[in-house]
Amino acid sequence: MADDKRRLIIEDLSGGRNGYVAPMSIADNECSEAVNVDYFRTEFANKRPGATAVSTSAFFAAGTISWLYRHVPGTSQGAAELWGSDDASPPDFGYMAAGTTFTVIGSAPALTGNKWEIAAASINGKIILGYQSAVTRLKVGIGAGSSTIRYTGLKASAAPTAADGGGAGAYAAVLRYYRERSTVQAAGVTIRRSEPSPSVAFTPSGANLNATVTRATAISESETHWELEASLDNVTFYRIATTVIATTTYADTAVTTTYNTNPLSAVTGTYSLQKSYRFVAADENRVLGFSSFLSTDKQSRIEFSAIIGSLDVGDEERVDQTLNYYIDLDELDSGVPTGLAGPVSGTFFAFKDRQTWQLSPTGQTAQPYLRRAISKTIGALGFQAIAKAEDQAGSPGLYWMSHRGPYRWTQNGLEYIGLGVEDLVSGPTATINLSATNVVAQVLYYPDRRQVWFWWATGSANDPNILGIYDVIKGAWSRTLTTDKIGNVRAATMFANTLGATMSSDLKPYLGQAGAADRVWKGGTGTDDAGTAFQAYVIPKVLEPGGAGYYGEVGTAVLSAKAGAGVTITATVTGDYGMAGKSATGTADLTPRTTESRVTLPLQDSALSGDVMSVQYQIGDAAAVSNTWSLDRLVIPIVRKGSVTG
Repeated sequence: MADDKRRLIIEDLSGGRNGYVAPMSIADNECSEAVNVDYFRTEFANKRPGATAVSTSAFFAAGTISWLYRHVPGTSQGAAELWGSDDASPPDFGYMAAGTTFTVIGSAPALTGNKWEIAAASINGKIILGYQSAVTRLKVGIGAGSSTIRYTGLKASAAPTAADGGGAGAYAAVLRYYRERSTVQAAGVTIRRSEPSPSVAFTPSGANLNATVTRATAISESETHWELEASLDNVTFYRIATTVIATTTYADTAVTTTYNTNPLSAVTGTYSLQKSYRFVAADENRVLGFSSFLSTDKQSRIEFSAIIGSLDVGDEERVDQTLNYYIDLDELDSGVPTGLAGPVSGTFFAFKDRQTWQLSPTGQTAQPYLRRAISKTIGALGFQAIAKAEDQAGSPGLYWMSHRGPYRWTQNGLEYIGLGVEDLVSGPTATINLSATNVVAQVLYYPDRRQVWFWWATGSANDPNILGIYDVIKGAWSRTLTTDKIGNVRAATMFANTLGATMSSDLKPYLGQAGAADRVWKGGTGTDDAGTAFQAYVIPKVLEPGGAGYYGEVGTAVLSAKAGAGVTITATVTGDYGMAGKSATGTADLTPRTTESRVTLPLQDSALSGDVMSVQYQIGDAAAVSNTWSLDRLVIPIVRKGSVTG
C-alpha cells in the first residue's frame, strides 16, 4: 500500500488472506478477507473460475460421488481414464475412457467398508485399488476391453489327490509328494502364478502304469492352467507338468530320479498374496502397501511388491517374502495410519494421525528403503488430504491437511503454511470438524494455476464444506463460503479439460460434489458453480486516512480493472469499525466505452464524509452473481485532519 499524504493506493494484495492477526496489523499486501477470489497472474484479485457439470449418464444416480481417480493405462496421456464410484449400497464402480460417458465395471469384489475409502495407484498399465471387502486382499482394476476389478495375484488351491492309474503295470512304488499351483497364461506365457498348495504324499502300488494326480477344485480366479509339482523329500519341488484348467488329471509316468530334470519350483513365499492394504503407492517398478483392513495384521507396516521384471510373472501383484519385504513404523503409536504418498524428489511419505515418515529408496535388495521420522506430532487427516505438488520455485513438494491445519514438505523441509486460514481451522471464524463421519479433508493440486485446493469440514459437517485456495507462487490464501457449493466436495482428481476419443492433456479439477447424488463437476470453468452464482470480494487491511492517532476523510475511490461488459464492482466503505452512520457504498461499471481492455473509473458514492480514524473497504460483488472480473488497483483520496487528542 502506497501513501503520498494525499491518497492511499492499494495495488498489491498478493499476500492473500490473513486470518491470524487483527485487521489493522496485517501486512500491507494482505487481506482481512478474500472470498471466492484467487491471485493467478494478478497482484490484486481475480474472481475465481466456476464449475460445470459433467455428464455421468445417470450411472451414479443412486449415490454421492465418493471416489474419483485419473488412471493412465499406458504411455499416452490421451488414453487417460476417469475412474469413480458412489456411496450407494452396493456402490457403483465406473470409468470414462475414449469418450464422454461412464462405463459400468462388469464385476468387482463388493466394497463392504466406507464408500470413500478407496486408495489407488497406477502401475504397469494397471490401476491398483485398496478398499475393504469380504476377502482381505488387494484389488486391481482393468478398464477398456475388460472392465473388471479383481483380486491381485492368485490364491493357492487345496492339495491335489493321487491314485494308481493306467491299468496293470509296474510303475515303481517310490514315495513322492505332489502339490499344485494355479496360473494364468496369455499367448502361451505365464503372467500370474499362485503359491503352492499343501502337498500330498503318495506311494504307487507298483502294479499300475502311472500315478494319476487330480487337481483340487478350481480357485475360480480366471486361472487358465494348473501346474503339477513333484518332490522326493517334500522340500525341493520340480514342475513336472502344466495343464489347461479344463483337464482335471495328469498321469505321472516319469521315473522319479528324472524329476530334477524339470524346472525347479519357486521357493515358497515368492508368490505371496498382497494384503488388503488401506493405502497404496507406485514406486516406478513396485507397489507399496501401507496398513490393512484386516485388524489382526500389522497396521503400521509398509509392504513392497516384487520388482517388475524380476520374474515377469505378475510381479506387481505379488509379495516376495523370501526377501526383505516390509518396514514397520512405530506400531501402536501416534494414532492410526492415514495415508501414503509419493514419490516426491524420489522419496515416499507415510502418515499417521500424529506422525510423518519419509522413506528413501536405497537401490539395495536387502534394505530397499531407509525410514526417517519427519515429525512425531504432525500427521495427515486422511489419504484424500494429501497431494503431490510444487513449491514456489517449481521443485516437487507434498501438501496435506493435519489436525492443526495445512502443512507441506519441500526441499526446505517441513513447513506450516496455515496462518492465512488459521481462524477457519481453529476458530474463531470456524472450527475444523475432526469427527466428521465421512471425509474430513480433501487436497488437490491444480498445476496450471499453481494452486493447492484444500477442502475441510467445519462445524457439524460430515463432508468438507469450505475450500481454501493456496497460491504456491505467492504463498497467498483465499477461500469460499460454506454456502458455496464448490466447497462441498467429497472426492477430487485432475482430469482432461476436453473429453473425447483422445483425452486432452490439459487438466482441470474434477469434483465429486457432496450436495446431491450423481454430481461430477469440472472446476476451473465458467462463471458460476454449475448454474449457481456466487459472490466474490476482498477486504484489505484497515486504513488510517489521517495517520495513526489522527482523524481523516476519504473521497471517491478510483478503481482500475480489466474491462468487463455488464460487470459492476461494488465498494462498501466502513468507518471506525462500523460506528453508526460511518459507511458508504460506491459502484463502478466495468463495461468498456469503446474497445479498451482496461478501465479506470470512480467508484461513485464511495466517499465517506466526516472525520474517521479508520476505514475498511470491501471490494467486489455486492451479492451472488454470475460474472468474472480482475482488479488491478484502488486509489483512495484522503484529507488529513487533527489529532484525536485535539
